[in-house]
This record gives sequence, structure tokens and C-alpha cells, in this order.
Amino acid sequence: MTRQRVAIIGAGFSGAATAAHVLKRGKHAPDVLLIGRARRFGPGLAYGTEDSAHLLNVRASNMSAFADEPDHFVRWLARHGRRDAANSFQPRKLYGEYVESVVSRAHGGFGGPALKRVREDAVACRPDGEGWTITLSSGRAVGADQVVLALGNARARAPAMFESSGVLLTDPWDRAALAAIPPGDVLVLGAGLTMIDVALSLAKRRKRGVIYALSRRGQVPRGHLTDPTRAPPAAIELPLPLSEALFALRKEAEAAAARGEPWQYVMERLRARTPELWMRLSTEQQRRFLRHARVWWDVHRHRTAPEITAQVKALRDEGRLKVLAGGIVSAAPGPRGVRLQHRGRGSLARHNMDVGAVVNCTGTAVDLSRADDPLVRQLLEEGVVATMDNGLGFRVDPDNRVVGAAAAHQTMFALGPITQGAFWESTAVPEIRVRAAAIAAMLAPEA
Repeated sequence: MTRQRVAIIGAGFSGAATAAHVLKRGKHAPDVLLIGRARRFGPGLAYGTEDSAHLLNVRASNMSAFADEPDHFVRWLARHGRRDAANSFQPRKLYGEYVESVVSRAHGGFGGPALKRVREDAVACRPDGEGWTITLSSGRAVGADQVVLALGNARARAPAMFESSGVLLTDPWDRAALAAIPPGDVLVLGAGLTMIDVALSLAKRRKRGVIYALSRRGQVPRGHLTDPTRAPPAAIELPLPLSEALFALRKEAEAAAARGEPWQYVMERLRARTPELWMRLSTEQQRRFLRHARVWWDVHRHRTAPEITAQVKALRDEGRLKVLAGGIVSAAPGPRGVRLQHRGRGSLARHNMDVGAVVNCTGTAVDLSRADDPLVRQLLEEGVVATMDNGLGFRVDPDNRVVGAAAAHQTMFALGPITQGAFWESTAVPEIRVRAAAIAAMLAPEA
């Protein structure tokens, strides 16, 4: 019998984890074609940083690539001289090396499936009889029986104001561009986890100047507890209407505080139930959540390591990092880089600001209908995929099968950030590895 082949498009953590889980299924699993544009297979954008100051925002004990081997990452750390690291927040650079090793060591055993890496962009993916044909950036076409879309996070688009004014924004992951920013102040658009990474990197190499972080509400990620003790198990039941659910969640946080428990425990108890709660909301309720509550969810859910929290506090106390709430009214090239006008939240007053550069940390591009990626455009234009009505990512069914314009595909799957609209909780390692294993089981059911 001819062995089947699965093409995994995207070679960041989502793609790497899926490839490793497929090969773990043994001799009946399909061969794996792992397609990715990056120099390295595994780290992706999230873990490709070279700055050791950038730490994971989850403890090592919960960062294994395999849910059925929860200590896999911790054991890897021990082999690399980092013992007793289970409760630590390790450098993301190191985690990228770990994921890279997961890919390089993945195998299907003697007589089992093979892994082939393809270092190219996939620019098109079309149904071809019972399988798929994938066109690569070189013009070469490859065939597959099944496809997994693991496209990761799309890079943030520049706000229209900056595009129209001719002001070029700095990519937060372009080390050379960050290093080339002239002396003086710097504006970072966005106040989330990427802003914190950029602020720490800039502060380390720049002894003068202020780093301004601007977002609509000026909210920054909260910190993890220094105590690694897990939250005691307890069920959180939330009513269906969104407004009532948010009210109930606040009451639970107040009750936890009255018991002497930190609010972080409430978020941990809620995490496992989040996809279920999200899917209970109507599309309009999901849109309301994204408009009004998302920022509050993000800063409490996606927290920073305690040592990072301390470093950010020190930068703010020293006046080297200033977080602003509001928006940019105008932007233009200036004598010292960029001349801006900023208006504070709730204010009509405008303030001039001259900065050496503007770094775009506004987050990932979530509306894939406006994506620049040629593969995403082709998939949408030809109806191979459809977007979620809430505006977040591709439509998938509960088993992660991609839903096209007509129906769900039985041989095309998706996971990771592009499924956030369907499951909400779909971007972190603990969730991705579970879905990668489930997809692998559907691809190789006889294992």
C-alpha cells in the first residue's frame, strides 16, 4: 500500500508540533512534508528571538511540546545543564532551540513515515481530485493527500495614517533595524508583550532617551505570581449572556480575594473552559467582547514572568519607559526622525512628539480577509477557506477541519492563531499541543 503524505504549511511551533505528533503515530502514519519560509524549522516568529532577555510567559513545567510527556521540555533543559528548572521562566531563545530539536529528532521508526523539510513559501493550495496540490514560491508544485494549515501569527499592518504619510515603521523583530534607530526618544505602538520585549531590548543598548508605549487604553500585561503553587481546583460556572458572565467573573475574583487568593487563580481555573464558553457566545456577543473586553482579558490572561515584571517596573520608575493612553493624530517625517501629534485618551489637547523611530507592536493581523500573504489571498478568493463572522481567522469545525465556502474539508485542518476566532484559546503551547495530537490521530487513525 502506498504511504500517504500530509503537507504541513507553516514551520513555527504549530507546524513543528503537528509534524512531531504525526511521526509519533508510528508505521501507519503518513509521510510529512513540512513547508516553511524561515531559516530554522520550529522556532517561528514567537521563539525566534536572539535576545536572552526575552523570557517565556509560561513556566517550563507547562511548555512541553507533548501533552502526554509533560516533563519533556524540563528533561531537555536538564540535559542542557539547567536542572530544577520546572518552575522557571526560560529564555524564549532557548525554547526555540528546544522546538528545533523536537523537529530534528522526530521520526517514525524503522519502516515508518519520513519527514521532509521544504524551505520555501507556499503561495497556493488547491484541491486536486482526492488530494491537494501546493504551489511553492519557486513555481514548483508538490502533492499531498492531507493538508494542515499552521500559518502562525500574521505580522501587524502599519496603521493607515503612517502608510499615507510616508512614515516607515520599524519591525519589532528586525534586530538590525532596532539597532539602527538614531539617538533620542522612541515610540512603540502597542503596550502588550511585544512592546515589553522591544522596550527591554532598547533599554539594554540605549542609555538615554525615553521609550514611549502608546495604546488606546494604556494597559500593560500583569505579572505572574512568584509562588509557583497551582490554583486549587474549583469550578467556575458562568451564565450565557456576555454582560452577566463578565459580572459573574468579577464577583468570583472578589470572592477569591476575600478568601485570600490572588486573582491569577481565577484566570487559571477559567482557562480550561474558555473554548467552551467562547463557542456558547453568539457572533454579536463575541464581537462585543473583542471591542470592549479583549484588552482586559489579554493583560490578565497573558502575563509576564516575575523578573520581567520587575524590570518593567524599574524602567517606568526611572522614567525610561512611559506608557500612554490615547492615539496618534498626525505623523510626518521630521528633522530628528518622526514628528507626531498625540492626543491622550478622553482629552482634546494635542501634544507634539519628536522620536527617532516608531516601532509597530500593535499585535498580529487578525483580519485575514485583509492579509497580504498570497496563500491566504488565494485560499479566500477561491473559496477554499472562509473567515469567521467575528473577524478572527479561518472557520473550522470542532475537530479543526477547515470549512470552505461550501462545506468542511475532510482532509484539510488548521490550528494555532488562525483558529482563534473559533476557539479563542488557541495561541499558547498548552492548547496547540493538544490540538496537534488530535489532528495527528485523525491523520493516522490506525496507529
